[in-house]
Amino acid sequence: MADKTTFDILFDKLSARGMQPESQISERNFIVPGKDRLSNTKFLIARNRSLFFCAYDSHGTSAYSSMTFTGVYSAINLSTENACHIYKKDWVDLILRKNKRKSGIKFIDDNLTITSETNWTPSSFLNQTDVNLYLEINKRITPLKITIQHNYLSIIDELKDKTIIGLETDMWLHEDDDLDSLINLGGQLIENITIACV
Repeated sequence: MADKTTFDILFDKLSARGMQPESQISERNFIVPGKDRLSNTKFLIARNRSLFFCAYDSHGTSAYSSMTFTGVYSAINLSTENACHIYKKDWVDLILRKNKRKSGIKFIDDNLTITSETNWTPSSFLNQTDVNLYLEINKRITPLKITIQHNYLSIIDELKDKTIIGLETDMWLHEDDDLDSLINLGGQLIENITIACV
């Protein structure tokens, strides 16, 4: 019997948590010149109450055509124009982050970096408890960001054409501690913020 892949391991671990994951694997070969010669995409989606877990991995042979992330997501009651990314404040923010915005609230601005293409920030519904919960999860899973975007994950039918909030990392998570932190603590954080927006 072949060794289980991290994809199979994650599927089994989500199933053991009663989340009933759905998976999709797509592998394509292209002959057309100038296109990716090979494209491989796989993802798992699982529902946990009003929360969606998604692990996504794609690989293409051309530069910048690969993407990997794992996260938890939910619809949020915000306008389609409200969009931002939230990160733990770090010295690399000076180099890597564009469109940085200040919330005007000291404990947020001391601990988080918010980026947005508009002047909007989530200061009206981010409280100190939730900021501390995010920082606690960030100690366990790094890098980690909160994203608020309209129609962000079209692969999840229930979230199409909605503004969503997500807590995600750019890694494929499958270890128990990481999954528990993301699903349980991350799920609590997402729930807290969505309730604050009602």
